[in-house]
Amino acid sequence: MTKNEIRTLMKEKRNKLSDYQRNELNKKIQDRLYTLDYFKSYEMLFTYVSFGSEADTLAVIDTALKMGKKVFVPRVEGKEMNFYEIDSLNGLIRSKFGILEPAGSKSPYLFAPDDGKKLMLLPGLAFDRNGNRIGYGAGYYDSYLGRYPTNGWLKIGLAFSFQVTDKLPAFSNDIKVDYIVTDQELVICK
Repeated sequence: MTKNEIRTLMKEKRNKLSDYQRNELNKKIQDRLYTLDYFKSYEMLFTYVSFGSEADTLAVIDTALKMGKKVFVPRVEGKEMNFYEIDSLNGLIRSKFGILEPAGSKSPYLFAPDDGKKLMLLPGLAFDRNGNRIGYGAGYYDSYLGRYPTNGWLKIGLAFSFQVTDKLPAFSNDIKVDYIVTDQELVICK
C-alpha cells in the first residue's frame, strides 16, 4: 500500500469508532502514558492538540499542566510549524482549519540542549514497530524535529492499537518515534 492509501484506510477506521469506543480507548491510552517514568519525570511536554478522531491529547495537556510541566503546542505559520508555551487550555483558539492552537503573540520555543528533558507526543495516522509514522503528509513534525539534534527529544506516538502495523513505507528524512502508546500496549520501537 502507498502512504496515501494507508492514510485513507486509517482515517476510515478511526472515524468508524463511536464516541463511547473512542472515549474508552482514549482513557486506556492516557492511563498507559501516565504510568511511564518518562511522562512523570520529563519537565517539558511538546504535544499536538488532538483534532477530529485523533487519540485525545486535551486531557493529557490538562494533566501535564496540573503536574507543573511546561507544555508547548504547535501553531502552523505559513509553511513552518513552531511550538508555543501555554499555561491552560484556555490559551487555545481555533485556527482557520478548525484546529486548536496557541493564541497570542508569545515568542516560539527556541531549542536549547540544556533546558531540560523534552518529551514530544506526535500525531499519526499509522505507526510501525520500527518507529516509522505516517502523518497527514505535510511534513511539519519531520521538518520541526529535523532542525534539532534528535537526541534532544524523547518522541512518543499516541495511537489506537489498530493504527500500529508491522512495517510502513518510510523515507530517510522521516523522523522515527521511540515509543508508541496505544490502548493495548506500549511499543518499544527498534
